[in-house]
Amino acid sequence: MTCVIVHDACSLIDLRKGQLLQVMLKLPYRFVVPLPIRLSELLDFTDREWRMLDDGGVATFDLPADRVREAVDLRARHTRLSANDCFCLVSACCHEGSILLTGDKQLRRVAVQSGVAVHGVLWIVDELRNTGACPDDLLARALESWLADISVFLPKADIETRLRGLR
Repeated sequence: MTCVIVHDACSLIDLRKGQLLQVMLKLPYRFVVPLPIRLSELLDFTDREWRMLDDGGVATFDLPADRVREAVDLRARHTRLSANDCFCLVSACCHEGSILLTGDKQLRRVAVQSGVAVHGVLWIVDELRNTGACPDDLLARALESWLADISVFLPKADIETRLRGLR
């Protein structure tokens, strides 16, 4: 069975900024975006970008009604999480053995407490490199763009370590 990767908004935004969305689709995973994330105003993706993701196999996941209640209850227990964070975590729980892709510290903490595997976009960089799915120069450009972007909150030391490994 193919592992499912559930994206939150910040992972999609960072991958877009690093121009890694399309190349990410070469990885041997099934990618899922919860419907509330896809509809979020935070994601100003164009129709063309969504078509590229859809055509690449990214699935939009709409939580079943009974699981929506679970997301609402989770939000009530963890008030520092956004509603969309809760939809992402419950979506990950709906796919056995899935990985939640996020950089949000609070969401990471609650996901780990819930027994959900969590990674960030730097893990995607590692996977792209380890599988040979992406040329090193494209990965280096992505890492450099993240370093230069003050709205990207990835650990600078981890980015620099990966950059040194690519050079």
